[in-house]
Amino acid sequence: MKGTRLKDVLDDTVLDKKFWENIFNKMSVLANTIEKAKGPSMSIDDVEYRWVTDRLKYWNNEERILTKDEMKIANLYWNKYK
Repeated sequence: MKGTRLKDVLDDTVLDKKFWENIFNKMSVLANTIEKAKGPSMSIDDVEYRWVTDRLKYWNNEERILTKDEMKIANLYWNKYK
């Protein structure tokens, strides 16, 4: 999957790591909110939940930041479940 890893971006520009940590903390909140909203009958393969948790996994394993399109999708889910 196409994405940008933090260490690759740091080679060319100064990136605010605190900003991205804050974004992914909110993504974690979003995953929990989706899980609570859908309840115990939610499928583990739920598309919205899986999308958010996959992005969290990419950040935790590879420090891959979100693309512009991924930020738009995350914002859409945030507004839907806030």
